[in-house]
Amino acid sequence: MKERVYFNEYNIRMGGFSYLPLVSGSLRAYAETIDDIKTHYEFMPFIYAMDVPKRILAWYTERPDIACFSSVMWNEQLNYCIAATIKNAYPDCLIVFGGPNVPMPPQHRIEDWMRDHPFVDVAVRAEGEEPFVDILRKRLEGGDLTGIPGIAFRDAKDPATVIFDESERPFERAMSGYPSPYMAGLYDPLLKWGARTGHQFQAIIETNRGCPFPCTFCYWGRGGLSQKFRYKDLDTVRSDIDWMGRHRIKYVFNADSNFGMHPRDEEIAEFIVATKARYGFPEKFRTCFGKNTDERIVRIGAVFHEHQLEKGITLGRQSNDPDTLKNVRRSNIKMATYVNLHKHFNDLDIPVYGELILALPGETKKTWRRGVDELLEAGTRNQLFVYLCQVLPNTEMAEKAYRQQYGIRTKVIKLAEIHGQERPPDFVDEYEEIVVHTNAMPCEDWRECVRFSYVLMLLHSLKLAYYIMIVLLDRYDARMSDFIQFVADRRFISHAGMIVHELDFYDSVIERMIERGEHRGTIIPQYGELYWDVEEASFLRITRDTDRFYGELSGVIVDFLASRNIDCNGDIDLIRQTLLYQKLRIPSQSARAPADTAFTFTWNFPEYFEKRFSSHRVPLRPETTWMNVSPVDWKGDLTRFARESILWGRKSGTMLVPHTYGPVVLQERVANA
Repeated sequence: MKERVYFNEYNIRMGGFSYLPLVSGSLRAYAETIDDIKTHYEFMPFIYAMDVPKRILAWYTERPDIACFSSVMWNEQLNYCIAATIKNAYPDCLIVFGGPNVPMPPQHRIEDWMRDHPFVDVAVRAEGEEPFVDILRKRLEGGDLTGIPGIAFRDAKDPATVIFDESERPFERAMSGYPSPYMAGLYDPLLKWGARTGHQFQAIIETNRGCPFPCTFCYWGRGGLSQKFRYKDLDTVRSDIDWMGRHRIKYVFNADSNFGMHPRDEEIAEFIVATKARYGFPEKFRTCFGKNTDERIVRIGAVFHEHQLEKGITLGRQSNDPDTLKNVRRSNIKMATYVNLHKHFNDLDIPVYGELILALPGETKKTWRRGVDELLEAGTRNQLFVYLCQVLPNTEMAEKAYRQQYGIRTKVIKLAEIHGQERPPDFVDEYEEIVVHTNAMPCEDWRECVRFSYVLMLLHSLKLAYYIMIVLLDRYDARMSDFIQFVADRRFISHAGMIVHELDFYDSVIERMIERGEHRGTIIPQYGELYWDVEEASFLRITRDTDRFYGELSGVIVDFLASRNIDCNGDIDLIRQTLLYQKLRIPSQSARAPADTAFTFTWNFPEYFEKRFSSHRVPLRPETTWMNVSPVDWKGDLTRFARESILWGRKSGTMLVPHTYGPVVLQERVANA
């Protein structure tokens, strides 16, 4: 009788969407290249959906001989629950764990972890295909698992003793021995089920493995993966992409660490574009672009944007402080290069978004604000995302000595997968560990920086005061961070109930994380059963009544200028028109204006704002200008509003209300013609 192998790879719930289980498929596809394994093992259907334990265990319709678990942040505790239950019911079942949440060397860490999880028989570090095949072969031979590089296992005679093989496999740059699970047809049953039920699948592709960057907060370049690159052959990559196009996969996530770093990536990008042209799919291709961005990434970004494949180009900074970057072993492109790249992308109208991580070791409240200003004034016209610093397993930041060196203190909070489906109350809770204190940023400073960052993303990234802050910067030399801090500190005296409500909300989120270990996700039922990030929840509430919000913001602007001893009486009309332009460009849930409504300004706002961060900047000047706006009529469909303005529009730069514009004199000439 064949031994039965079960794969457990529980993915994030996203309504009617799921990722195909790439890890499970890759392990099985490689194992099935071995005749003895195909003869003696039966691979059971993939268990890929996050669910309550009772329904997951129902998939175990036959006695399991081997149960494999891919352990990551969003399914770690669920894995433990299922594995422990299986071990209790089937003591002879071999429980194998792999993935980024399985401890790596030194040996004492894996010994401690296996002692804390007595149901785990084998732990695999780093890549899993070859260790998995070796485990299956050894099991057929009837011996123990001695001699398999990179695994830890329990001594058969003394299960309390953990044997760990620290030897490394010979490095091979080519990954040609690993077949594609897509081309092997392993996902065909899932796609057939999806076609019957309406469930849709997303796919993950990898064209290489490895990362040359040893960032202390990241698993990629240190957590068992080589800092050298290994490559899949291009024929396999092309076949996978073609498979995804033929099978109408809408969304493809690329698991490469630095796409665009290698010359062949441009060829891959062109094939993705050709595939979409041939089949209409994939609709979107999400990737992590190379850290030291160069002209190749500009070309790839341009072709992706032209064919509406990429939401936006990431220019990740993580920090703009040299000392902090040194502490985390991170090298950034020079600011002059960063500015030029932004201008280049802006000239091409390609959306770009920057990323920062709050509370990296060495970052202070002062350097944080300074870094934000540098990035905003460098030309970040689309998005600046701020992420709370997480401590991930198998990173240098997770090590005791590193924590002590920088005074890192953390808080374990519940995990809510932002933009994932709400976790039902009977689901197993998952957790993340966030940094809330360092020697350079004590907890109270951290709280202030979190609040500042939420206001930053609300007013700048979600565009609610983006144009206003540009005028404040250029007209009154008021840095964007000054206005953001003014709002975050509640220094305004005018009535601003909507803003105060959101600031109270931010403080409550920070409090529930610190004091109760709760997650930061927000559910607003009328916008769908998804977790929204903090600033996104504010955006959804504010855009219910933009007239009221901008009425209140007008008073806040006057208070801000007064606090700087600036008399704006002569600019009242300029401020009024700026607020009008700002409001017209923000999507509103209410019926504000019919489509293609024309407005007239006595300043050249549209051209000035469009070219502010390009290579062809124009000054703000008095010039009578017409502008037509074409707001969407959402017809009360709030779920659609949230999906299109945030899920689809935030990174892609399409959340703003479309507009056309020109000098009034030109409009008159066209009309007379």
